[in-house]
Amino acid sequence: MSFSQEEYAAILEEFAALSDGKYKAFNESLIPGTATAYGVRVPEIRRISRLVIKKDPMGFLVASQPGSYEEIMLRGMVIAGMRLPIEERLPLVEGFLPLVDNWAVCDTFCGGFKLKGREEKDRMWAFLRPLFTDERTFFARFAAVMFLGRYVEAPYIEEGLLLLESMRQEAYYVRMAAAWAVSVCYVKFPRQTLELLEKRSLPAFTQNKAIQKIRESYRAPARDKEMLLAYKLPKE
Repeated sequence: MSFSQEEYAAILEEFAALSDGKYKAFNESLIPGTATAYGVRVPEIRRISRLVIKKDPMGFLVASQPGSYEEIMLRGMVIAGMRLPIEERLPLVEGFLPLVDNWAVCDTFCGGFKLKGREEKDRMWAFLRPLFTDERTFFARFAAVMFLGRYVEAPYIEEGLLLLESMRQEAYYVRMAAAWAVSVCYVKFPRQTLELLEKRSLPAFTQNKAIQKIRESYRAPARDKEMLLAYKLPKE
């Protein structure tokens, strides 16, 4: 089956029909500097992505245009969820990342990404490693959010913490992602993560925000929460 321009136009018509002015304003308030064309809720975009994946995802990617927030979001969902070997999907990821200019598209893309088995995870991990220190904000955030969602596991935790430690970027959305990742690591691997916090080698914002997130987590032991305050750093 092929995906026609008429079918793509029909998706845009469906976006228009699903548009919600109040949600559009609310969503834009959460994503500073981003204008949404329609104001379509994420579950609706995800529903459309599943239909596209079932029909002809590659044809859709050829026909689609990164013309609006919703179109970019849909494109990311299709790439993340399509059933294609990782070596064929990674070039699509490389082509998509330059389109990502806000945390919502980045994190939704990461959250929907399917990896089948250890071999695919290792292949993606090799792709992610250099992105942790990439100066492009959402390339680096992509690496950190993929790590916290897919790789906080025994085979990857030691290297993952080192990669988080290497993130010196000053962009807010990178540091927030790094702090979020450190907090997830602490819940699952407290000993290894505490060793990182004890070193005080993270940027002050990242260190302090990670400690805040750990203290706010219901999954972190209550006895640790006061102890962690000793590792807060003076503000930069």
